[in-house]
Amino acid sequence: MNTDDRKYDIRYVAVYVRKSRAESMEDLEKHRLVLTDLCKKHNFKYVEYIEVGTSDSIDMRPKMVRLLEEIAEGVYDAVCVVEYDRLGRGDLGEQDRLKKAFQKSETLIITPDKIYDLNNDNDDTYADLKGFFARQEYKMITKRLRQGKKIGARRGQWTNGTPPFPYVYQRYKDDYNKKGIVVNQERLPIYREIIEKALSGLSPQKIAENLNQRGIFTTKGNYWSNVTILRLLLDETHLGKIITNKTKGDGHKSKRPNAKDVETISKSEWIVVEGCHEAVKTEEEHDKIVQLIAKRSLIGTKARHQTFAFSGLIKCERCGHSHTFYTKREKLYMKPCWYISPLGEKCRNEGILVSVIEERVLTEIAKYKDNFLSDVEHEDNGMRSLQTLIAERESLLIKQKKALALVNDAYEMGDYSREEWLERKRKRELEISNTSNEIYELYKRTHGDKQLSNEERLQALSNFFDNIISTTNDSSRNDLYRTVLESIIWYRNGDNIRVKINFK
Repeated sequence: MNTDDRKYDIRYVAVYVRKSRAESMEDLEKHRLVLTDLCKKHNFKYVEYIEVGTSDSIDMRPKMVRLLEEIAEGVYDAVCVVEYDRLGRGDLGEQDRLKKAFQKSETLIITPDKIYDLNNDNDDTYADLKGFFARQEYKMITKRLRQGKKIGARRGQWTNGTPPFPYVYQRYKDDYNKKGIVVNQERLPIYREIIEKALSGLSPQKIAENLNQRGIFTTKGNYWSNVTILRLLLDETHLGKIITNKTKGDGHKSKRPNAKDVETISKSEWIVVEGCHEAVKTEEEHDKIVQLIAKRSLIGTKARHQTFAFSGLIKCERCGHSHTFYTKREKLYMKPCWYISPLGEKCRNEGILVSVIEERVLTEIAKYKDNFLSDVEHEDNGMRSLQTLIAERESLLIKQKKALALVNDAYEMGDYSREEWLERKRKRELEISNTSNEIYELYKRTHGDKQLSNEERLQALSNFFDNIISTTNDSSRNDLYRTVLESIIWYRNGDNIRVKINFK
């Protein structure tokens, strides 16, 4: 390690090890040993950050995101990597982000050959050159990988990642298909059951509920959903085909900032290779399933559902889903909550005559208007209370995610059986989902407060009361309610009724 005759006081360092998709776990372990030996040789105290199979984009590397946050806080004197480009081979914007983080915090970068001080002009220039050549090399590698994937697909090789249920990659017991996929015979009866039930007219939702109720889960140990079943039913891989070139661009939820949006390519341009692996359904079965699903989709959701005064505004307190409405003997009723859990359990939050709700809502809006001026005086306090609540919930979310990680770690260490792990995992995931939704709603409230001034709120309230009685068209009444209401939270169990109104 060349220090260029400069002396640095280095005591506490981070060891960052990243395995690309093209490398093996053995390569990662070699890199880790090189860096930990370097730390021991120089008596550095170190913390390891190990990242596996990650993208060149910083935001898609959770360990790097966390490391940059701690670098910004001045936690480490230096970061150790086997090569400078291990920190990132992204575009110029990504590399500039890395450099600024190290420069601002005065954190060094240590490789087995050199110490980089990015506040030193020579090191900064050298790092720029290293980053440029690393990026060019990475672009060439990814281009070759894309070309290889397309050529492989044309030859009938499986290049689409994890195979769809019930297939596995290359081998199942004595079945072997070099560069292809084979049927997992233990999963096949479940898949055929799904197909048979679909052919009998059962909906994807009901098929998913039935599997979940019997304790049959996906290969990742999750509940089946109607979307998962629907995709499985329509997947043409099960016909023995490999189909590629269906889309272009990046459809990933957490895609790179400079990635192009995903676009569907015309079916005439798809690459379809027949007879690549064992088929598990026939063309006739596939065509019939497509027809059955198409029939359910003939009537669009907007055509099926009429707009009422409270459409989209009344949310179930139990599960957060929207209530819907129906007319009976010329009276408008709100339906019980329609939501059904993955196990097929109904929410059972009861409905009611809409006029009863509307009477309560109008009373609450009138109170809100009467107290508006006094509320304005406490607006700043209210905003501070919201920010405090958001901070508390975000802190809770961090703890819940750590708890989930501990549950997964304990399962890997053999502390839990699979059944215990799945139960604890689902419990933690439900907690995380609920807290995330709560944070989202709180942020929406703060965002709404920023968007509407007090004058605009007062004008909206005045306009609402000037028009709500005379307006009889349901769609127009819905528009009026939306000018002053964010949502109406509803709960009913017999005579026990709760109504909470969130104002804009």
